[in-house]
Formats: sequence, C-alpha cells, structure tokens
Amino acid sequence: MAKMLGACGLNCVECEAYKATQANDVDAVAQVAAEWSKQFGTDVPPEYVWCDGCHSDSARKCGNCAGCGVRTCVVSRDLDNCAACSDYGCETITKFFQMFPHAQRALDEIRAELH
Repeated sequence: MAKMLGACGLNCVECEAYKATQANDVDAVAQVAAEWSKQFGTDVPPEYVWCDGCHSDSARKCGNCAGCGVRTCVVSRDLDNCAACSDYGCETITKFFQMFPHAQRALDEIRAELH
C-alpha cells in the first residue's frame, strides 16, 4: 500500500476517514463517524470525518487533522512532517506518540535517512 504521511507520521491512506472520503462514500463516512463516536465517547458528526489528507489543498480535513497541533506546527514551519524539524521530540509530538507509537516509528525512519 502506498504511503502518504501526514505531518504527524500517520499514513493517511490507511485512515478509514481518508479512504471513505476518497471513495466519496457517504455511508462509509457515517460508519466512521459512528465508530469514532463509540471509540472516543463523544458525538462525532459525519461532516467531521471528510478528509483529503493533511497536506491537501482541499478544505476537507477531518476534525482531528484540521485542529491538530502537530499539523499546525509543521505547516507554520513549512515542513513536510515532524521528522525534518530541529525540535523533533518536542512535547507536542511526544504526547501524540503516546497514542500512536507507529507514527513515531515512521518518523524515526525518515529522520534516520535524513541524518
């Protein structure tokens, strides 16, 4: 499967929200919203789920990506992702890695190639 790494190191093409959006599948988007609602114990509306990836020029970014502090930082520094950041390992990305350790592995691999 192809990779399209987000600012945080998550592979967008593996994300259910991204896949449903790219298929323009309203039912799949609603299903993702229902799954996230259950998983996170809150009401996630379907309009929160539509996403073309955090590097897309599209305004469609799921609520997680649109409001992501990691993404905001990467965009403000004009980077592709955190791996290229001189402050790699900062508090923001470290907290994120606690939830998504596979994102850290992806970014660590990129850093190893850069250095």
